[in-house]
Amino acid sequence: MWRFSMVLLAMLKPYIDAVLRVWRLAIRPTRGRTALALRNALICMGAVLIGEIWQLPMLSLLTLSLAALWQNNRVANMKVAVMYVVFFSVVTGVLYVGVATTINNFFATLVFNLLLSFVFFFLSTTTILGLISVVGGLVLSYLLVTLDSMQIGDAVARLVLYAWRVFLIIGGLIGFIGSWLSPSPEHVLTDQIVERLFLSAKCLTRRAKGQPIPIGLQEAITDSVGEGVSGMFGVLGLAALEHRWTGMDLSYLRRAALNSFGILQVVEQCLTNNAPISDEDCAHLAGKVKALGDCFAENRRPTEIDEQTVCSGPLAQEIERLIQAFTQPLTAEEVQLPPNQPPAKNPPKKPGFFIPGAFWDKENVRFAVKGTVSVCIAIITYKQLNWTGVHTCIITCFVVSLPTMGAVLDKQRLRIFGALIGCSMAMGLIVWVMPHLTSVAELLIVVGIMIFIGSWVKAGDQRISYMGLQMIIAFALSDLVQFAPATDLTIPRDRIIGILIGLTITFVVHTVFWPCSAMTGAMKKLKALDALLGQDVTQWNHDQRMLQAARVQEAASGAMSSLRSAMLEPSYMRPTQHRLRQYKVFLRRAVMNAGCLFGATAEHQEKKVIRLDQILKEDAPASAQGEGQS
Repeated sequence: MWRFSMVLLAMLKPYIDAVLRVWRLAIRPTRGRTALALRNALICMGAVLIGEIWQLPMLSLLTLSLAALWQNNRVANMKVAVMYVVFFSVVTGVLYVGVATTINNFFATLVFNLLLSFVFFFLSTTTILGLISVVGGLVLSYLLVTLDSMQIGDAVARLVLYAWRVFLIIGGLIGFIGSWLSPSPEHVLTDQIVERLFLSAKCLTRRAKGQPIPIGLQEAITDSVGEGVSGMFGVLGLAALEHRWTGMDLSYLRRAALNSFGILQVVEQCLTNNAPISDEDCAHLAGKVKALGDCFAENRRPTEIDEQTVCSGPLAQEIERLIQAFTQPLTAEEVQLPPNQPPAKNPPKKPGFFIPGAFWDKENVRFAVKGTVSVCIAIITYKQLNWTGVHTCIITCFVVSLPTMGAVLDKQRLRIFGALIGCSMAMGLIVWVMPHLTSVAELLIVVGIMIFIGSWVKAGDQRISYMGLQMIIAFALSDLVQFAPATDLTIPRDRIIGILIGLTITFVVHTVFWPCSAMTGAMKKLKALDALLGQDVTQWNHDQRMLQAARVQEAASGAMSSLRSAMLEPSYMRPTQHRLRQYKVFLRRAVMNAGCLFGATAEHQEKKVIRLDQILKEDAPASAQGEGQS
């Protein structure tokens, strides 16, 4: 019995570790996460109040649209609001013409629905709309299915105009309330800088005291390093659009963003017990990094930093040098590639509405076709079952359709968990809370609490944020279906059944029609990473080397994410386990090499570069020997 228990525990250990990692990601208290979740809950509460007062149709879709499109800063919210209003104003006009010509004709309505679905799927991968197109597809597909049951043209026209008003309300709430309620991009960027500095200070403090570093803190540091600086520089670009900050202010923020990454990457090398850094240096640096983070947390710019070098050892001295450089501005020109890089033959064009190569990549058309076929099967299944509660099968086809098989399976897994949690919360509210509600204010408080929980997960790591969105969707579709507290337990049950039907349809379609492996994208990212490692950086300055290290970290993190998706695919689509191990070895060595691109060990960087073809050649004899034995 004891041996059986040990074997069973060994078999379940990978799944237990995965669940624990998801739990650590869900509860990780990053800076600004609570405020973002609270703002999302407040805006959804306002939407529910407006819907209850005006008796708006599609109240649940109004709530989930706001939860999906809400951004973390006011400039991004304003951009989303403008695109949303313009896009859906055009779509509403097309919808009215299509409905007017296909009314009382199921086949014509179905064809019109599928044409719109194809357009939405295509736009989601080829334009800057992205998630806006996905939300529009699921809302309008559900709306067309509802309109098909109406026989009176006047009622249909009225519902279409109601839908347009709902779209305008969503855009208005995101744009106007978002510009007042959301922080500025500068504030968001400062929070990210403070978060990295505090992570570094925590790690150095624990090492100085001889305490073990918790696995959660190690993962937080590794994940933050893998994010690089592209996202922070993107937020810096949004801050420049406000025209509220001087060029000097943005230069100091750019310096802080780059140096906070550099400090965190050096601290990551201190996670091992044999790292060449003393406890005294760790205590000294922890205090200075913590003071620096407190300065940014108080919205102040560090102006005076002690430039006296008191640390010994390459890692401690590099951290100290990065701290002292916080008082030096960094312009955008100073972190550009050096002039000895060969210029591009065709200079890149300014990004437009469509991404480059949108109409030439056949995978975009194939993805749109697969998504449209999934929606078609879901609509026919929904009509044949004559079961109104399972309309979530149509919505599921939109929210889990992605270009690669691995990404689809990853999204399906997160949607199942998120929907189960969301429907469980909805059932619990129906049984224990809803019968005791007596006013709209109490209903809003309950809705706000549930939306806050889902928004907290959504505001976390990208690997679990989709699960938080699914929690909100499942709750909204279960408890916001009528203008009164929900009392029917069959509604959450039907939503789960509809989701399972939609997941099955999507899996079958993406498996049968042009299955695309995530390894295609993974190989592109691995080759891009290999090209970064092959660049000669011996003549680059320190800031350019640090930026190159950030790019290497970002590329390695993106490639590892694609490899994780590829591991979920069927065995005939993914590479062998031996080949996957080779790729992981290359990524680990690439990350180690990124730590040698700047600082005291930078002069030996050219000796430590390991290229992708070298990894494959080193393991080729072992692979051939293994095949011969098998």
